[in-house]
Amino acid sequence: ARHGLDGQMYGHFGEGCLHSRISFDLRIAEGLATYRAFLQDAADLVVSYGGTLSGEHGDGQQRAELLDRQYGPELIEAMREFKRIWDPDWKMNPGKVIDPYRLDEDLRLGTGYNPHRTETRFAYPDDDGDFAHAALRCVGVGKCRVPEGDQVMCPSYQVTREEKHTTRGRARLLFEMLQGDVITDGWRSREVFDALDLCLACKGCTGDCPVQVDMPTYKAEFLHHHYASPRRFRPRHAYAMGFIDQACRLGA
Repeated sequence: ARHGLDGQMYGHFGEGCLHSRISFDLRIAEGLATYRAFLQDAADLVVSYGGTLSGEHGDGQQRAELLDRQYGPELIEAMREFKRIWDPDWKMNPGKVIDPYRLDEDLRLGTGYNPHRTETRFAYPDDDGDFAHAALRCVGVGKCRVPEGDQVMCPSYQVTREEKHTTRGRARLLFEMLQGDVITDGWRSREVFDALDLCLACKGCTGDCPVQVDMPTYKAEFLHHHYASPRRFRPRHAYAMGFIDQACRLGA
């Protein structure tokens, strides 16, 4: 099962894998305990049928703590010895596979999740009016990174090939902005502004994204707050378009 960043395990049957979609409330201790117990029970069930815990997405942090149930202590120790030979300082991807982090730590949410919330200009009816919840819509599928460009989203990524110009990258930056740990200047953030600047507001993501991330609306929300201070001037083309009705009256 694949783990979405919103605490959902999701997907479908295919390629010999069982994908499921189960909502876990990873913001409360009880939800975290349920999540952990489910993964442990699921791992035991899979191993009992001779299955594997790791599929097309690898072990990562979610499965690594459970690998000893599949491989046993002897093989795990052999993997540890191999890593010790080639990575004696434990610098290459620590906490994965060997001596892993717990599967319920370092989560995107957790019991300490309490993002900044402010009054918004848009309603976000599908997210209970909560911009922070809207920023959590992206679960990291990465459909916006399809290199062939056979869909609408995202034109700017098709040109730049930079993660920050994907729908996923922009959603992640908005999440970091609201958290305030990595991006500390909130709505005034230059990093978020630069990532959103090339968004064409084409609405391609609202149709192509499997979880309907609405980046044009998020961009408009961000720019409203970004320019809220009278000391922050918008670019000239914004005033030209914003006052086009006045210009038409003068022209008439």
